[in-house]
Amino acid sequence: MYLFPLRTKKRCLSLILALIQLKQCDMKTTQIQKVILFSFILLIGTLVNGQMVDKYGIRIGGGISNQYWDNKSNFSNWKGNKFALSVYINAEKKLNDFLSIRPEIGYLQKGYVDDIEYRGTEGEVVNTIDKRVIFHDLSCNIGLKISPFDFAIKPYLIAGFRGDYMVGFRGVEVEYQGQIITPYKEVNDIIEGFNKFTISGLIGVGFEYKDFLYLDIEFNPAITKNFYSAELSIKDQYWGATIGFNINRNL
Repeated sequence: MYLFPLRTKKRCLSLILALIQLKQCDMKTTQIQKVILFSFILLIGTLVNGQMVDKYGIRIGGGISNQYWDNKSNFSNWKGNKFALSVYINAEKKLNDFLSIRPEIGYLQKGYVDDIEYRGTEGEVVNTIDKRVIFHDLSCNIGLKISPFDFAIKPYLIAGFRGDYMVGFRGVEVEYQGQIITPYKEVNDIIEGFNKFTISGLIGVGFEYKDFLYLDIEFNPAITKNFYSAELSIKDQYWGATIGFNINRNL
């Protein structure tokens, strides 16, 4: 196993200190996002240096995505659950026999199911083709992997942060006058005003078989909001499960 360079340790320590400071000082959301994003770029740039990485992996799976719309002057509720696809590639570096750091980058399809009834110009109910609101996110994770036991099937914990950048979305689709449209302009305008970059926690458990196959189960509670105004605030959450495999190992 390669020794973890002092320079890398200092960078990891700087990352941890920066994350602690997020809780201790009153920073604006945009400042928090910049700290997380810069730390991720710095860390992944360090780890993806050939010999410094112990193993690379890829994982794919799905989960349940949802959003909470908190309307200050009206009804507030969780939207309907939506299945969400996820694909990640990662690099892992061991810090010692029990701890590893695992940055990841990938695609995450978030969203929710909206139970809105659309009516035409004469008040008639219009046929809804697809009630899903779909968000296409570029997603990056910084996770500390804790592996207390060295078994053939090795359990581990993951704790860290996730940053998602929304690159596009699609609203509810209905069929009206022979055309498929996304008619909810008010909702679509709100989504257009979403914060493109959001941060959530990364909490998970997993099992790894002989350093090759692994299963991750994770939960992502929101830290920053997708949208905030005097009348409305929106946040999301995600539960997921993925199966992956390591494509090279230098252990």
